[in-house]
Amino acid sequence: MKRGTVFKIFGGLLCVVAVAGAWKWRGNPDVLWQIVSRQCVPDQSQHQNPSPCLTVDPDKGFALLKDINGPYQDLLIPTDKVTGIEDVALTRDLLPHYFAQAWKHHDALSSGLATPIDDRYVSLAINSRYGRSQNQLHIHIACLRPDVFKTLNDSAASLNEQWQTLPVKLLGHTYSARTLSAADFDLRDPLAILNEYVRAQGDAMASYSLLLAPEADGNFVLLTTRLTLKEWNLASAEELQDHQCNLMTQAAR
Repeated sequence: MKRGTVFKIFGGLLCVVAVAGAWKWRGNPDVLWQIVSRQCVPDQSQHQNPSPCLTVDPDKGFALLKDINGPYQDLLIPTDKVTGIEDVALTRDLLPHYFAQAWKHHDALSSGLATPIDDRYVSLAINSRYGRSQNQLHIHIACLRPDVFKTLNDSAASLNEQWQTLPVKLLGHTYSARTLSAADFDLRDPLAILNEYVRAQGDAMASYSLLLAPEADGNFVLLTTRLTLKEWNLASAEELQDHQCNLMTQAAR
């Protein structure tokens, strides 16, 4: 057997071990669901107080929770049991448009701040089945990393409504991107758009992650990455976010 083949096999085995290790040590995968279903929803129903959540909207089917990891990160979590990005109900118009609700409530990220966080810094991310720690769907609401923000601005002119691979890797991982108009965002769920792309590849949603970020013209860009062991990529678009929101600090200088 050639040495290069041996290295490839060994590298692949290491990646499989890394994935298995990440799953083994991810802690209790039901914490978010337990918080929402056992605390936030009952407290809202019985006492009109969503604590420990920020908001519970039973009609729209979601709760908003301040994440403990980083001062500038909120989570939008369904009040129904929805496993994650791979849940088939998400692509059958059986559930609310969670991305739209997350964007409508992204200003909660600025709660208590003297200067609100600029909309163009905020992004929404959902991780793949293999790149998440929880088995309840949750959308991360947080600022973009400064380097990712710059890359997206630099690439804006070349993007359109067709998926295309970005010419540069983000944090060492391959991403594809496409635009989404503000008008279409109100009508089309980004998860449904991603599902169309994934099915065209003959692939499965479980391996993909998705991030939405606003463009300067008021429209949006969608970015997706796939589980890719040779890139040590578990498909966590959350990696493109900055829970410290350094963009806000830089803008204040």
